[in-house]
Amino acid sequence: MAVEVKTLKPSSNAQTLDRIRNKASTEYRARIPAATQAGVNATMQKLMEYRPLRNEFIDALVNRIGLVLARNNSWTNPLSEFKAGMLNFGDTIEEYHMGLIKAKTYDPDRDSLEKELFGTERVEVQSSFHKINRMDKYKVTIDSPMLNRAFLETDGLTNFISQTMEAVTTSDNWDEFLLTCQLFAEYEFNNGFYKVQVPDVAADNSTEADAKATLRKLRSVADNLTFISTRYNPAGMPMAAKRSDLLLFVTPEFNAAIDVEALAGAFNISSAQVHGRIIPIPAEQMGIDGAQAIMTTKEFFVIADSLFETASLYNPDSLQNNYWLHHHQVVSASRFVPAVVFTTEVVESIVVTPNPVVAITSIAVTDRDGADVVNVTRGEVYQFTADVDTTLDDGTNEVVHWSVSDNTSLLTYITQQGVLHVGGAEDAATLDITATTVWIDPDGAETVSKTLVETVTVVGDKLVLWPVEPPVVEP
Repeated sequence: MAVEVKTLKPSSNAQTLDRIRNKASTEYRARIPAATQAGVNATMQKLMEYRPLRNEFIDALVNRIGLVLARNNSWTNPLSEFKAGMLNFGDTIEEYHMGLIKAKTYDPDRDSLEKELFGTERVEVQSSFHKINRMDKYKVTIDSPMLNRAFLETDGLTNFISQTMEAVTTSDNWDEFLLTCQLFAEYEFNNGFYKVQVPDVAADNSTEADAKATLRKLRSVADNLTFISTRYNPAGMPMAAKRSDLLLFVTPEFNAAIDVEALAGAFNISSAQVHGRIIPIPAEQMGIDGAQAIMTTKEFFVIADSLFETASLYNPDSLQNNYWLHHHQVVSASRFVPAVVFTTEVVESIVVTPNPVVAITSIAVTDRDGADVVNVTRGEVYQFTADVDTTLDDGTNEVVHWSVSDNTSLLTYITQQGVLHVGGAEDAATLDITATTVWIDPDGAETVSKTLVETVTVVGDKLVLWPVEPPVVEP
């Protein structure tokens, strides 16, 4: 919901008193006269004579006017826009993300058994629970003598309450900002960020070449994040980000060194939109050594208020009114969104150990009953299984491509699950079944194949399809 922000105009003491009187209780309006420029003293005299009404006045001054004034004048948390709505029930926010479903090869000629029809295929699901972890309170005391002195100036009441409550709201907003920024440091401490090394653009002696190299990295990462990948989030879940949702948190020094037009080009936006997408954070608040920028989305923050209210109590011993601002929140971060930190520190490369195929050592042939066979019968089906020898025993690169040759019938074929269908009219005496494994050599970046051929003998009566012999007619 859009909020209209209007310019705050200071109110005179009389205007302030009248606003309070108009919203006060019946007894208050009956006993307290309407304030005019000439009647302010009379109003204060009545207030100071009757304690219950004076408490009501001070409460209204703080709650109905003071907080409004303070929120207009106080420092505002620049990261508050990433907060979710109120957490009205419970103390926990549950966040979950579902993985992808692995494809299987479709074969219309293969029978589906019980496991395929009624078996279970579970999708990977991860969840996180974010509990209320901030329960702070801010106390302020208002003395009656201080309130009396506020009436010596025309705008005394407005200024006094504004300055008093500004300390409360500014303290709360600053603490909320610090806690939000601390999420970056906590995320890094738990090895959550994907790291990209860039030159120290924020240094005083950085060059134009450093800025261009950094912009190139920013652009490439922004493009990569729009595609599904498990690389850029600590949960290892398949995740992509919309380009319109990407945010870049930068240090002020980094922001000053990077050309705004070029930075806008990294996001494919206009320079006018940069200020809403590029958010400066002081380096000491970011809390990550060497970090110059963090690219993520607004879903990175899991922040919601569960309680935000004021309370008051009059102390008859000291003739003071005490006020408390209570603020309870969930302040957390998501493990499922892409999050990349651009750092000047050396980033260790991830070494991927290749698992090359050494050879296909053997091919096994089994019939419907699972028994090993050497010959294949016309009109039957058989299962072929290849034993692939790889460098690592981790199950990778062990899939093979099947093909059949020397067959004469179109009804003789083998599926990619290794199921051989022998046509009933197959005329060949033998069939060559070839298993081929294909993998990419990371060093040579080329396809390497290993093959093995299994020759089987075709037996059984041949089915004659054409021409059909005429039936024998008995004389």
